[in-house]
Amino acid sequence: MLDYAIYYLGCRVNQAEVESFEDKLLEFGLKPSLNGKADVIIFNTCSVTNKAEKESYRLIRRVFKENPQAKLFITGCIVPLNKALIDQVKDRIINQDQNLEKYKDNIFIISSLNKNKLIDILKEQIKDKINFLEGNNSLQNLRFKYNIKVQDGCNHFCTFCIIPYTRGRSRSKPIDQVIKEIETIKNNLISTSKKLNNEDIGIEIDLVGICLGDYGLDINTNLAKLLKEIAKVIKDTNIILRLSSLDLATINDDLIEVVYNTPNIAKYFHLPLQSGSDEILKLMKRNYTVEKYLKTINKIKQIPDVGITTDIIVGFPGEQDHHFNETLQVVDYVKFHRIHIFPFSFRPYTYAYNKLRHIKLDPDKIKEREKILTQRSLDNSYNFIKSNLNKVFKVLIEPNSLAYTHNFIRVKTDINTDIPILKNIIIKGIYEQKTNFYIALGYEVKNKELEKQEFEKQELKK
Repeated sequence: MLDYAIYYLGCRVNQAEVESFEDKLLEFGLKPSLNGKADVIIFNTCSVTNKAEKESYRLIRRVFKENPQAKLFITGCIVPLNKALIDQVKDRIINQDQNLEKYKDNIFIISSLNKNKLIDILKEQIKDKINFLEGNNSLQNLRFKYNIKVQDGCNHFCTFCIIPYTRGRSRSKPIDQVIKEIETIKNNLISTSKKLNNEDIGIEIDLVGICLGDYGLDINTNLAKLLKEIAKVIKDTNIILRLSSLDLATINDDLIEVVYNTPNIAKYFHLPLQSGSDEILKLMKRNYTVEKYLKTINKIKQIPDVGITTDIIVGFPGEQDHHFNETLQVVDYVKFHRIHIFPFSFRPYTYAYNKLRHIKLDPDKIKEREKILTQRSLDNSYNFIKSNLNKVFKVLIEPNSLAYTHNFIRVKTDINTDIPILKNIIIKGIYEQKTNFYIALGYEVKNKELEKQEFEKQELKK
């Protein structure tokens, strides 16, 4: 039996894709490597920043040196869409290493546009060693979280972003196909709950996409319509649905209303700001102004206890102190309870790379701004947890006793479990500080009367 290993860096879309790859490898009868040694290795890479690209290549080289005779299948955003440039990826991996050069034919490079063919390419290479095992599909091994990719690619071409050049234009998965995947997961959940005689077993499904809000533009539908169909499937189940990052321009009243009115959908939005300066947003070719951004934020905040997080780029070419101060003003107004901070780096093919490289970046200034925003993120996280003290949340407890509230507070609970279960917990304080957020402390609500009182208090506040 062949061993496999899968590595990924970067976004939730990459994570969703590797989960899909793993399901197929298990179906083929392969087993996961327990010691890093493998016959088949998949890399799903990231190049959204210079750092991510370098880490991708370092990881591939290290694993390749440890497994020179393995079949390597490399995909993701380090692979350009231009076929003429694909050989450069292989050359950069080998990096004139004579020991690796001997095994270069074991490397298969697959672009993101052809990522759906990766398993077929892999299957062809190991066809004599495949041992299909009935019932070995990993969907039958319940995970606590499923990432379902419903959209890929991007049409926006922001001036800093390489993604449209590595993943292509926006493409959506048909609604019926998405519903079929969710029904399969739902049926698996039901059968597992019956088998284990445990009605508390639950799961989280995250809908992911490169530009999730663009879902349906190419198939004459939209994200709100998809959510309404999903809501019918997950109603009265132990399934929590969460949306990944959304572009501001794609959020409308219909989408906000669906999230607000559907109990199983987490009341949480991740809305990349990138900059709080209209001048910098225009240079970035973002499709909104600060005024438009805040108008949408104010609508979202009408949802009780809603959580809002964001992405911000620091050090974009031309960003001055007054631009950064404008960003801080937006941060202070919205009070994002987690901020993902990205130091700017020039990426090939982009407008910024081609037209703005003459503008010198100040590494010390970028680090200073990153430090300021990190502290803002910590402060907002702390205050958000404080504002949710003594509130009761139904959360999905992971095997490490951690959980996320519907509004995306990370919580350490007093509940130990080997399987994912839904429980009511009450937020009681701060457990631990991480880099840019705090983990809250939560306790299981066991007293039914207390549980009832806490929910009544929340209803009165709404």
